[in-house]
Amino acid sequence: MHTCSPKNLSPSTTKKISERMGFTVIEIICTVSIFFIIAAGILKIQQTFQEREKQIRTRTEMMQIASWLEEYHELHGDYPKIVTHNDSQGDILCSALHGNIDPNGSTPIATKQIDLVATQLKEIDNKFVDPFLSDYIYYYKLRTDNGTWQNLSYILISKGPKGQQNPQRNLTISKGVTIGNEGKISGSPNGDIILTNGGFL
Repeated sequence: MHTCSPKNLSPSTTKKISERMGFTVIEIICTVSIFFIIAAGILKIQQTFQEREKQIRTRTEMMQIASWLEEYHELHGDYPKIVTHNDSQGDILCSALHGNIDPNGSTPIATKQIDLVATQLKEIDNKFVDPFLSDYIYYYKLRTDNGTWQNLSYILISKGPKGQQNPQRNLTISKGVTIGNEGKISGSPNGDIILTNGGFL
């Protein structure tokens, strides 16, 4: 039986095999490149869907908190009050809805110590946390110097997909919405999810 070894190959045949092997390497590189491009596209689509799903969940949670706030209002005659805008805002909201404080920040009488949080919401450090892992921001309808209300009710904010904790979030939300000392909204939401007066802005 005749076998073909490299020694028995003519120079032209060896050159053709070498050229064919080089072309195969190029094919592999192209195939791998296409695979990575497709994988990157699939990952981007997946991230977009996940972000959209979190936004939907955030709005659902905010509506749930809003319904608890209305129950709280019926029970106590007012919403949880925020006297000054500082890092305790989320703490006050969470404590109030769990039945631990009345609108003035005092311990309610026994008959009004009702935990209104009927479904599980993520909580970290006694604050409700949105699906983007930022705490929900709560503002009360503070009065101005002339005695008028800046808001008809509370303001509830999620910073949305780009929400990074902002040390100055008591006054300025990271993507352009400014809450003045009286709780008045100004500026552009630019990605923030804002619920006020029973509806989304």
